[in-house]
Amino acid sequence: MPRPFAVGMDHEPKTAVNHGVDLGTVEPTQQRGTTRMSTSNQPPAQSQPYPLPVPGPAPVKTGKRGNGLGIAALIVGGFALIGAFIPILNYVAGFVGLVGLVLGIIALCLKNRKKGFAVAGTIVSAIAIVLSIILAITYTAGFAGLIGDAVKTAEAKSSEAANKEISVVYEVNGTATDASIVYSTYTAGTNGTEQSTGQALPFIKELTVKAGSDTDFTAFSLVATNGAEDTGSVTCKITVDGDVVAEQTSTGAYASVACSASGVDGVTENK
Repeated sequence: MPRPFAVGMDHEPKTAVNHGVDLGTVEPTQQRGTTRMSTSNQPPAQSQPYPLPVPGPAPVKTGKRGNGLGIAALIVGGFALIGAFIPILNYVAGFVGLVGLVLGIIALCLKNRKKGFAVAGTIVSAIAIVLSIILAITYTAGFAGLIGDAVKTAEAKSSEAANKEISVVYEVNGTATDASIVYSTYTAGTNGTEQSTGQALPFIKELTVKAGSDTDFTAFSLVATNGAEDTGSVTCKITVDGDVVAEQTSTGAYASVACSASGVDGVTENK
């Protein structure tokens, strides 16, 4: 039997190539009333994600680190600078400034460290050392001058007091005609004693003596006694530079009175 055949159909398939069109798509092709399907052997393209960035090594810091010794040198130098202006403390301030100077020098020698505080601490400490030495000498000279002036003033006052003359008056009053009187004076390292018997009253003896220095001991005494026939009263009195420092009264035959005063720089105690 003869084989049937189709009219209007091509025996060989033709593949339509469409340049510039995604091969993964299917497009209908019409040719002579026949619909053709164009296929591609390549798989459809897939969208690929962008690759993630790979982290690199951490950046290395090349900046200089802080300098603790430099800060310490500045602080110590500051205290030394303040103490240099204070009397007595400026003697210690020099040693404190020396510590700050050593710290500052060590801080300057450290590598990869900031130098600002170290430089400032070194300068301040050096200034403190110089000022403490200068002011210590100045203050010492001033104190020595004040002490010297005080000593000279004290010596002048002592010399003036030693050369000061004072008046001493010994008095014996009463009605006796045969009284016995003894008086003594001790001043400026000199002692003197006198006696008078059969003395009619009143009796007055005035002396001028040296007062001595502020530490010299001074003593005055006066003793008077009535006679056997003298029954009245008898009174003794000592006056130093116008001040009555001792006075005593007694009555009767052989009645006796004693006045005395002692002290330093003249008389400060009365008896």
